[in-house]
Amino acid sequence: MSTPARLGFPLLVLALLAVGAAWWLDRLPFQQDSDTPPDEKPANRIAVEAAPVTTGAITDVRAFTGTLEPEQAFTLAPKTDGQLERIHVDIGDRVERGQVVAELDDDEARQDVAEAEALVAVGRAELSQAKADARLARRELERTERLAERDMASASALDTAEAEAEAKEAAVAVAEARLKQREAALSRTRVQLGHTRIRAHWPDGDATRLVGERMANPGDSIGAHEPLLSVVRTAPLTAVIQVPERDYPHLAKGQPATITTRALPGHRFEATIARIAPRFAEDSRRARVEVRAPNEERALKPGMFANVEVAVGTAEDTTLVPTEALVRRDGQPGVYRIRRSSPAKVEFVPVTTGIRNGERVQVVAPEDLDGRVVTLGQQLLEDGAPVTVAELPEL
Repeated sequence: MSTPARLGFPLLVLALLAVGAAWWLDRLPFQQDSDTPPDEKPANRIAVEAAPVTTGAITDVRAFTGTLEPEQAFTLAPKTDGQLERIHVDIGDRVERGQVVAELDDDEARQDVAEAEALVAVGRAELSQAKADARLARRELERTERLAERDMASASALDTAEAEAEAKEAAVAVAEARLKQREAALSRTRVQLGHTRIRAHWPDGDATRLVGERMANPGDSIGAHEPLLSVVRTAPLTAVIQVPERDYPHLAKGQPATITTRALPGHRFEATIARIAPRFAEDSRRARVEVRAPNEERALKPGMFANVEVAVGTAEDTTLVPTEALVRRDGQPGVYRIRRSSPAKVEFVPVTTGIRNGERVQVVAPEDLDGRVVTLGQQLLEDGAPVTVAELPEL
């Protein structure tokens, strides 16, 4: 045999031995795990997360959405028409009760007042003249009466004097009535002149309001009673919510509530249910409920979107599970509980739930639910499935 042939045979044997060793090493884990059922091998277990069932208190909080509205809002409008000359306030400004907030062009009104004043002056002069004529007629009548007593004046002269005196007295009455009429006209024109200065008026409450809206600008022609400004009272404010039938029986006047807004994240405002409508709207089947917030710092603004939470009850010393542990199986709500076995397996436990509040939910039945429940991975599970569990911290 040649030298190459002698060298090739040992190399072939070594190669076969290496392949055999590799095949044996590859089969070794299978041989060692041959006693474990295929579905319970670590590679076939379903990875899940679990959290413990706890016992504690939970509060039933009902959440609603609504809009913040001022309890009082007044629209300021002129009592006469005219051209808007000046506006002294703008949106967001504070106004005092009685403050002049705008003025109309008053040239025509001032002219009317001047004319009325002139007519009053003429009326007073006419009245003075009528009174003087009446006094003269009275003296003439008295003189004629004395002459008639001495038969020095005829009866007809006496009659004429009496008639003249009565006429002059009547003239005085007419002049007085005409003067009063002209004085009333003067008062009316002065009132019209005053109406060109638009003042902020509201019946009661705080002496200060805020301008919420402005509907006109200087130079605009504005009619009588046409809206010019809106003034609002921002403390307190009312969150108006619409409550469905299922929540309505749990609410009561005076019940505390909490208001939050998107505009002020992290801020919670204490409030109280102020009014509850006694009827439901037919189109929505919801009832109007007003929740009042003091808003003493004026942080909340009318028109803001409001989230309202009302605590309607608390359960003490009750069974609690994480909300994400709940699943439905064949229409039945339940949880997957981790059995105390090796390897770990799950069992589906039907449950009756009660209060839900954020991350936790009350389990009313079964009362003896304990251990751990699956919070992630339930969609892959069946009753009795083996699992690999990653613990979550207790709530």
